[in-house]
Amino acid sequence: MQQTATINEFVTQYITVIKTRLRSHAQLERHLKRIAKHFENRQIQAIKRNDVAQYAELRQAQGVTPASINIELAAFSAAINYARKRWEIELVNPVTGLFYPAKPGRLRYLEKDEAAQLLNRAKKLRSPYLPDFIELALNTGARKNELLQLQFKSVDLKRRILTIEGHTTKTGKRRYLPINRAAALVFDRRQAYREINCPASPWVFAKRDGKRIKYPENAFRIAVENAGITDFRVHDLRHTFASWLVSEGVELIKVRDLLGHSSIRMTERYAHLAPYRLHEAVSVLDGFYEQTELELG
Repeated sequence: MQQTATINEFVTQYITVIKTRLRSHAQLERHLKRIAKHFENRQIQAIKRNDVAQYAELRQAQGVTPASINIELAAFSAAINYARKRWEIELVNPVTGLFYPAKPGRLRYLEKDEAAQLLNRAKKLRSPYLPDFIELALNTGARKNELLQLQFKSVDLKRRILTIEGHTTKTGKRRYLPINRAAALVFDRRQAYREINCPASPWVFAKRDGKRIKYPENAFRIAVENAGITDFRVHDLRHTFASWLVSEGVELIKVRDLLGHSSIRMTERYAHLAPYRLHEAVSVLDGFYEQTELELG
């Protein structure tokens, strides 16, 4: 890569490299091509911080959220840093210092009575898989696509272990989840459905013709509305799983492992749901003051 390369040449070469190294390169490629189109074949070294700031302002004027703009800027910044380190191009990263401040992450979860109402409404729809999908999400914390791409060969009911294969996870790493009694009953029902309707299908969540179910959102939205629940999405089932565990006193590090988070910081968003654990921590000091009062009294 030459120092005088245009941004189009730069982006094309960078995408060629990352396609062989990054599983989720399609989204990154889309962001970079959008940025390249904006700067109209200018030399990469001629793009300055103010140019990128104007691009960010334009995207915001187009209705793009700050969080989404940050993702686009991060893609461009990563490409610049790669060129500096691997291609030894003398570039000043024009993205530095331009990211929008992060807002607190959204955390919506169901109370137990709300979950029961949602399941009740889901059972009344003409969607034989939806109640099982909801119940399995609430009892495993698995992501939507992890469940929808789940195959029966990954379900070990004898050892009560569920294998989430790496090609379906966000991190690309395989993980293992324990199967509790409620989840085991779901798998029994799905197996019975499979034997009657599509015995050759490998998918846990399959249609009658054996094809994999891909889009549960419409049926899920109807069940949520019928249950009188507001502001609740499919991914919030995962938040509900984690929130229930923390509220019952499960350690954050265990919740982290079940969710497959790469860092405990991602799990700490649920910490406030167990304030009584902090009360337990400071209560160990009560004995000191009680003993002191006895000695002074």
